[in-house]
Amino acid sequence: MNRQFSLTRPTFSSAIRPARGLLAAVALTGGVLGAGLAVAPVASAASNEAYVATEGAGNSLDYYDATPGSAWTLGEVAGTDTTYSAPAVAIRSTGELDIVAEGPSHSLMYYVNFGSGWVATKIAAKGTTYSAPSIFVRSDGEADIVAQGPNDSLDYYDATPDSAWTKTVIAGSDTTYSAPSVFVRSNGEADVVAEGPTDSLDYYDATPDSAWTQTVIAGGKTTYSAPSVFVRSDGEADVVAEGPKDSLDYYDATPDSAWTQTVIAGSKTTDSAPSVFVRSDGEADVVAEGPTNSLDYYDATPDSAWTQTVIAGSDTTYSAASITVSD
Repeated sequence: MNRQFSLTRPTFSSAIRPARGLLAAVALTGGVLGAGLAVAPVASAASNEAYVATEGAGNSLDYYDATPGSAWTLGEVAGTDTTYSAPAVAIRSTGELDIVAEGPSHSLMYYVNFGSGWVATKIAAKGTTYSAPSIFVRSDGEADIVAQGPNDSLDYYDATPDSAWTKTVIAGSDTTYSAPSVFVRSNGEADVVAEGPTDSLDYYDATPDSAWTQTVIAGGKTTYSAPSVFVRSDGEADVVAEGPKDSLDYYDATPDSAWTQTVIAGSKTTDSAPSVFVRSDGEADVVAEGPTNSLDYYDATPDSAWTQTVIAGSDTTYSAASITVSD
């Protein structure tokens, strides 16, 4: 089992953006990600190849890639003055790579590589995008993107292969106060989470051709970071976020059940937005920046307690982290 961990983006942070150069994310072939990506002129993603993308020097979009046991190689997706948030990435089942990021003047930029180099598309013009975006690509090739829009709204963009991008406002002004996170189930239902007004935790879902519905997972003064969402094959949704007093909170719900909260780690344990991934055997993996800028990892199998491991000690981690597991 191959685990990959990486420093990551503010898409899992709140409104304050970390210093430039600290925004990154990791993706593994076959995995789904929302956090950041990487790769330049590649023919297609190789099995177990890892891709990491960052906002680079001069607001460029940089990538690193490596196969198991090999050294990391550096490439560039887009040059200077192109990228103003952490990127988010998805790897298609066919091997193509998709990246999205906030572009110049709060635009929304999309990059795809079909093997002959990166092609850039401006999904949304200036003044539309005010957070790091999140992306998920469905098995039929449809791409789903969410981002914080103007006046703290929540915006959703989707496109099937060779079609134009369509925009839907999931929630209007004064509803969204963090970068959102998106996950799409095998039945086509899209799940989106974000920090809401008065530090609440808000969840939105929609099945194909239906309207978006909102559920408040946790009320005011419960959520102090961008959340992360993962949905299991049986329909159970897992959400993590930084809670009150720098705690680490976990919420889960099966279809048609109420949300249940578990405190993974108590006060003064968590200093960034966390990220969650659930393995096929049901084990949940969570990473976050810990006290004194450490990188902390928590895992739990079904019905077991959470266990903590310090991946990297003090003064190693200065942004939110992202995790995916090659299962």
